Amino acid sequence: MKKLIIALFGKRSRSHESELKHIKTVLLKPIGDAIGDAIVHIAHLAQIKQAFPNVKTAVLVTERNKQLFAQADSVDQLIDNNTSNYLTQRGKWDLYLDFQPTFTSKSIILDALLNPKIIINFGKDEKKYYSLETVKNYDFTTLIPNNTHIADYLHCSVLAPYLIGKSSDYVLTIPSEYAQLAESYWHSTKKIRVLLNPQGSMREIPTDELANLLNHINPKYLDQISFLLTHTKSSEQYLQSLNTATKVQITISPQTDTLNYCALVNAADIVIAVDGGGVHMACAYGKPLLSFYANHLANLARWHPRPKLQIDSFMVISDKITNDNNDTKGFNLKNATQWLNNQFAKRTEN
Repeated sequence: MKKLIIALFGKRSRSHESELKHIKTVLLKPIGDAIGDAIVHIAHLAQIKQAFPNVKTAVLVTERNKQLFAQADSVDQLIDNNTSNYLTQRGKWDLYLDFQPTFTSKSIILDALLNPKIIINFGKDEKKYYSLETVKNYDFTTLIPNNTHIADYLHCSVLAPYLIGKSSDYVLTIPSEYAQLAESYWHSTKKIRVLLNPQGSMREIPTDELANLLNHINPKYLDQISFLLTHTKSSEQYLQSLNTATKVQITISPQTDTLNYCALVNAADIVIAVDGGGVHMACAYGKPLLSFYANHLANLARWHPRPKLQIDSFMVISDKITNDNNDTKGFNLKNATQWLNNQFAKRTEN
């Protein structure tokens, strides 16, 4: 069956690179639908808009990422990622940026139905039947050098000669009503607001290690700090465990949607976050960031924080090298503690 799919849908006539200069419409398929994925793709489309000012951009979205893309100035249209839309959008797009990391039977068929003029993919992990050698449904593939951040992927592609300057900063906006609501979540507007985001969908900072960090905050700062824990499915259990190991007073935010979550990050003074969406939000909003990552070399290269210039950021990497990017434990906290206390000193002693 897979060989038949390749024969029927996995071939196309290649476009010439010179045709890129004439593009007027660009459709992007994200690498995934997580928050961090959306943030980096918004930056990609900002680069496209800068290179091609009159281009119309669109993104294939899910319910999970739709709110973020809807707020982005670099995105002109949202298209629900369902089968019927591949048919209704057939032949309407000059350039299709395919960030999906692997070929699947469904994606090969749907991309053939979409039939854009030019397809650029950003590499595909090899599978038993599907690879860049067996499936030729693209015009250009992209060789990503080792240690390349995902924000820089366009600079590795055939689009590189058209791009202006370096990769764009992460940018997110917040509707005013969400910003006002986030203000009400903090018990004090006069204290230093520290947002704790130790849990993601697949990983978390162990409670004993986060407690160890909090317990080493200089006591003279504690009455000047407000700690807020982001709401997750297991945040109450996490806080209960955290409270057994620290006397620092922490509250949990109400349950939030994506834009509420953005507003919480935007309203914070300092963000402490495990590898995930909170890290990239903090970078987008220019927040001082203490981030925690597994010692997974490929993931570190691709997804490390990209803070704005002159914004303080410190990344803590677990001691043990691992093949699992969810293995966020075993952190040496000495330098992290010093960084965090320096942040409090800046805000209280100047």
